[in-house]
Amino acid sequence: MLRFAHPLWLLALLLLPLYWLWQTRWQHSQKLKLPFTRVELLRQIAGENRFWKYFFPVLRLLVLLFLILALAQPRWGKGTRDVNKSGVDIVLAIDVSGSMLALDFLPKNRLEAAADVALDFISKRPNDRFGLVAFSEFAVTQSPLTFDHQAVREQLQQISVNLEASGTAIGLGLAKAVARLKDSQAQSKVVILITDGVNNTGEIDPETAAKMAQAYDIRVYPIGVGSDGLVRYPTRDPFDRSSYGLAFVELDMETLHHVAEITGTGEAAKVGNSQQLKNIMDQIDEMETTKMDATLRYVWAEQFMPLLWAAFAMLLLELLVRLIVMPILPE
Repeated sequence: MLRFAHPLWLLALLLLPLYWLWQTRWQHSQKLKLPFTRVELLRQIAGENRFWKYFFPVLRLLVLLFLILALAQPRWGKGTRDVNKSGVDIVLAIDVSGSMLALDFLPKNRLEAAADVALDFISKRPNDRFGLVAFSEFAVTQSPLTFDHQAVREQLQQISVNLEASGTAIGLGLAKAVARLKDSQAQSKVVILITDGVNNTGEIDPETAAKMAQAYDIRVYPIGVGSDGLVRYPTRDPFDRSSYGLAFVELDMETLHHVAEITGTGEAAKVGNSQQLKNIMDQIDEMETTKMDATLRYVWAEQFMPLLWAAFAMLLLELLVRLIVMPILPE
């Protein structure tokens, strides 16, 4: 962006046409005209007089132009945007127990569907910090809170079911997520808890973990995934070949509702397919907004020195022409 520190000097540009007329017309009309000599006649025929008549006035006109622009003090501004954001810190706590292999979210299993929706959720919130906790019979921090969304996405893409787990510790998973958020200075702190089971192991029960979240002003959005009744489940036949069977996976929505109630998020959501899960995540995205204030400022760089140098160059050129070129021309 270009602006002038003293723009009133630009009004002086209106005088340049008058100066041009004075140099090329009025001044020459006042000169004493002598009869043509033969040399003078030859010069006029060659166009030499006409060239010099306009050469020096053009140089002086440029000198005045550059000096007026320099006095107006032009400057280039580079805009910078100062962003003050009051964002949200979000930890995704995802169940990775064996039941997440159930195939009621075709064409993917429950864990893959949850990871896909979480990836989409992260991409919509570029100004927030994210963390990732995976839990089965114990809880592990896959990614601490970070603005490095690519790192979180990579962890989500690599997340897998813990086939050796013998239980689901929802309370431990939530408590681990709370531990990631308790020291956060963010305006809003959120845990999105995704599970398809019942808390049947772990030293901390879900209600106790929810009260911990409440103490640190952390909102928990529990999401129960899984359709009702029997679901297809991958198994191995006696010949160690891949097969599919039917399994019933119990989902304790009552406990999840209690967690949501304690932390002030209403009630837990139950989803039976990928689209429902995406819809719930979109609702959370709308509720947990990130406030941003952007201020545009300019850093100015003075540009009058090149104009002064250009004016000096024009004056130097006239001087050289008068001292060197003009004396060697024929009389």
